[in-house]
Amino acid sequence: MDKELTDGDKQVLSDIEQYGLHIVHVLADDKGPGFGFSIGLFHNFKHPEIIFIGLQQELIHSLINDIGEAIKSGKRFEPFTYSPDILEGFECYFIPVDKTNYADYLGYAHWFYKGNDFPVLQCIYPTTKGVYPWQDGWPERLKQTQPILGPLNI
Repeated sequence: MDKELTDGDKQVLSDIEQYGLHIVHVLADDKGPGFGFSIGLFHNFKHPEIIFIGLQQELIHSLINDIGEAIKSGKRFEPFTYSPDILEGFECYFIPVDKTNYADYLGYAHWFYKGNDFPVLQCIYPTTKGVYPWQDGWPERLKQTQPILGPLNI
């Protein structure tokens, strides 16, 4: 089976075993904003995977690593809740990602889990003025930056 795995596949598996998770980055293109997501949180800790959309790659990496460390320490992030522990000075809102979005956003996780039988939480962040994408005042120029991948329940 190892002969069928690419070097990238082997790295994903190694990171999940060694660190508890792997972080996948997808760069922005003409189809949409860049994003990043975890693989391994559900496998190792029975916690939903995490996805961020529209932030810089380095920031996404740092935030997912921080969330992963909190989860390893026993913290749980729940759907339809705000958390002040993600971005200093702001509350992020977690929503469950609808499985209809898995193919477009979570392909490598689909490979790892051999299907879509894993939960994912999108971490939604506000503007620096504290405005969320569903609120009046969300800047028009940011409309495509942070698509909402599941129900809001707000």
